[in-house]
Amino acid sequence: MLGPRHRRARDGVAFAVVIEVDNSREDPEEGRRGLREELLPVLRGLPGFQSAQLMAAHERGLGFACVVFATREQAEELAGWFTVGAVIRPGVTVVRNEVIEVVASA
Repeated sequence: MLGPRHRRARDGVAFAVVIEVDNSREDPEEGRRGLREELLPVLRGLPGFQSAQLMAAHERGLGFACVVFATREQAEELAGWFTVGAVIRPGVTVVRNEVIEVVASA
């Protein structure tokens, strides 16, 4: 059962923040470590957090995150941290940032 900070939105509706980054100047091992040990623990502690998929293809200079929250407002709060053009860590620049309704998941 989900606690009050992580409760599903009414009617099963949720909202995802989808973030694309250019990670072409980041050390791949340092990037993986940062995602697992730094970013993921922060995300887990946010109100309304439901899930996160953090993906990297350093050989192509790509990184993606899909972070799901119970409400649009919670998703928009996180999206505000990752504005397009922001350098979020050495060698990583935000390319795209969208808040999208989750219509189905498995």
